[in-house]
Amino acid sequence: MSPYIQKISAPDAIRRLLPRPCGTYILRYTTANDDVISLIKINDNSNEASSRDNYIILSIRVDETIYKYYIQHYRLPCIVEKMHENTSQLLDIYNQQQNNSKTSAFTPLQHELILPPEDEDWFLDKRHFLDIDFNRIRKRGAHNQGISTAIWKSDKQNDIKIFIKRFTKDNLYFRHELSLLKDLCHFSIVTLYGQYSDNKFSYLVFENSGESLESYCPLKTRLMKTKMRFISNVGFQISYAMMYLEKKNIVHRDLTASNVLINSFGFIRVADFGHAIKKEEGTNPLGRLQTTNGVNRFQFRFLAPECLPDSKKKGATEKPIVFSQADIYARFSSKSDVWSYGILLIQLMLDDPSMPYPSISDANDLPQYVKEEGKIHPQPSECPMDMYLILKQCWAYEAKNRISFSEIRDRMNALNTIFN
Repeated sequence: MSPYIQKISAPDAIRRLLPRPCGTYILRYTTANDDVISLIKINDNSNEASSRDNYIILSIRVDETIYKYYIQHYRLPCIVEKMHENTSQLLDIYNQQQNNSKTSAFTPLQHELILPPEDEDWFLDKRHFLDIDFNRIRKRGAHNQGISTAIWKSDKQNDIKIFIKRFTKDNLYFRHELSLLKDLCHFSIVTLYGQYSDNKFSYLVFENSGESLESYCPLKTRLMKTKMRFISNVGFQISYAMMYLEKKNIVHRDLTASNVLINSFGFIRVADFGHAIKKEEGTNPLGRLQTTNGVNRFQFRFLAPECLPDSKKKGATEKPIVFSQADIYARFSSKSDVWSYGILLIQLMLDDPSMPYPSISDANDLPQYVKEEGKIHPQPSECPMDMYLILKQCWAYEAKNRISFSEIRDRMNALNTIFN
């Protein structure tokens, strides 16, 4: 019997395959999430098939001790007119390469997973999650009720390390982050596995991608070359992730070292999408710069000039301005994320990474310093001029004059080569 080609998104394929035994596979049509070719290994020697973009995806649950990741995606050639006739032959292509391979990197196909229609709510069975303690490691965020590491127990599978973010019931940030992350699938973006709830809270379940980048600071090395090699490598990975978000019309709006995770292999994941917006939607319920009582939603130390409020004059007693959602929505863009990206890299060169602009003790003074006086972050003593020149291009006062993430990626790659 020929394998069945399923209509399922890449993120849903990942979460469905994750608790299954190694070798479980799904043969699926391509989706919008498969447009990042770096996620797909090309198992095709046919120029004709490649040029015509006629292919389907083989997603396999693999041994993470070999691959450093749980799911692999392979692009298989397929002639559209005969797609339903030759699916078995497509799997033979994979198996033949496995048999011819001199390494153990291929996982034998064991069991085809046939799925019901995609569950839009992405519910998971909370009984499979163990060793949860929201008081153990991670601090409570501004819009959640804590984050905990945990273990996902599955039959015939190694323990899966996860982390769980807890929200109060009916929390807007919970629903917002769930909606955005369900549509994202990129190696350098944190992977959402699903959600569950109880009588008090709602929970989001993510891959465990290591510790926050901020926790690595200050970088414990005396060698400038080693430090810059690390920073340029991290900068390359983050810029690559931000290129993907830009392609998806998503603005992160809270890009800081505390919201980027890094694992023991040095791979980063951009995380915490509570403030993110999808620009093509036209409206966003999380758009205000400040709450009605004047508490800042965003961290001024990371904001571009156009995203900062007007500074208050000395002696003024009026309450902070609460901007309209439409106004704030228009201020943020991929270019404002570029500004934040530059400040993030600066964090990696500071003794206190939580305090960019270390000479300015009160963050409420940043609007005058950055927006009205047009000043940028000073060059840290350990920042080489080659790096600082790139950062200065991230901080052009006018958003249209800032460097793009694709240019940043190329510059970081060049710097990494120099420091190696």
